[in-house]
Amino acid sequence: CMMVSNTDLLFRFNLNSPKSNDTRQSRQQRHAEEIQFTAPFEVGTIKKVIDVGPEQVLIESTSSLISSGTELKIYRGQFDDASLDLNIEGMADERMAYPLSYGYSLVGRVVKIGSNVNPSLLGKTVFTFSPHSTHVVASQDAIQLVPDGIPAQDAMFFPSVETALSLVHDARVLLGEKVAVYGQGLIGLLVTAILSMQNTVLDGQNGDFGTLTTFDTIADRLAMSASMGASQALLPQESHNAGPFDVSIEISGNSKALQSAIDNTSDGGRIIVGSWYGSADVMLKLGIDFHRSHKTIQTSQVSEIPAELTKLWSKARRFALTWELVKLLKPSRLISKTTSLSGAKDAYDCLDQGKEIAVSFQY
Repeated sequence: CMMVSNTDLLFRFNLNSPKSNDTRQSRQQRHAEEIQFTAPFEVGTIKKVIDVGPEQVLIESTSSLISSGTELKIYRGQFDDASLDLNIEGMADERMAYPLSYGYSLVGRVVKIGSNVNPSLLGKTVFTFSPHSTHVVASQDAIQLVPDGIPAQDAMFFPSVETALSLVHDARVLLGEKVAVYGQGLIGLLVTAILSMQNTVLDGQNGDFGTLTTFDTIADRLAMSASMGASQALLPQESHNAGPFDVSIEISGNSKALQSAIDNTSDGGRIIVGSWYGSADVMLKLGIDFHRSHKTIQTSQVSEIPAELTKLWSKARRFALTWELVKLLKPSRLISKTTSLSGAKDAYDCLDQGKEIAVSFQY
């Protein structure tokens, strides 16, 4: 009893003992378990000490979503040394190189705030572009409050829905145009869902107008595509008979699909490339027919608003529309596997092999 009492007095009187100070600090330290990629096809977890600065918040994670595009490229080692993302706070100064903690679709609850943070944030459910981790520290300016009525499992799809929306904006589909979407992974399915909201199929003397045709090699994805609003969901070998298309959106990550999109788009039509091919070489046949076709190939990337849209659209406006779409689409219905951080290796393997559509971590 005397020893316990004396120890208690040491802390209470704040004596300048290095040992007692170290003990007190260690008791106050929080640790997070975080995903880390260490080499191609190698992923595990690390423990890290977390500390909250005056302008920061501590978030206890609820759920996070694996990016089936960028993260798989990192998992496979198919990337170049570059900044993670120039437009996301905390990522601009980080390099895309092993060892690497990565992820950008996390939802959680604010459990601690810095001295300069609005106290009203405490206890709020928020979204953050942060790696997969049990706890994350983020600047108060880098989080978004999850709107009322949106569950965490839908909210974590925010970046995926915004990516799909940016592709649709870049495609600028006109009423009556025939559209093809190559690739029905997560982003492709969300593109299909958004396009189906604005497409009307019209039967005219000269054929169909406003059709939305999707392509993939996996039967489960094609079935889901039909339920998300595709007029027809087909295997790639059927593309020649289904086309030509006025607009083709390629989001497969497969150069053969990109070639098919180019070949089966009408002269004067538009091909929107949403895939990031990483460090892989892409071989395309761009012969005399393409040379004479006046087709347009345009890249699409979500980080910035295209210059020609900046008079009307800002990131804030697109964010607001994205939340409305999340509420409407309820994208959590696309989750095909849920796991913990300890199951990360299996989760990435399943996505890499095309066995899953969307995989989430629950904490």
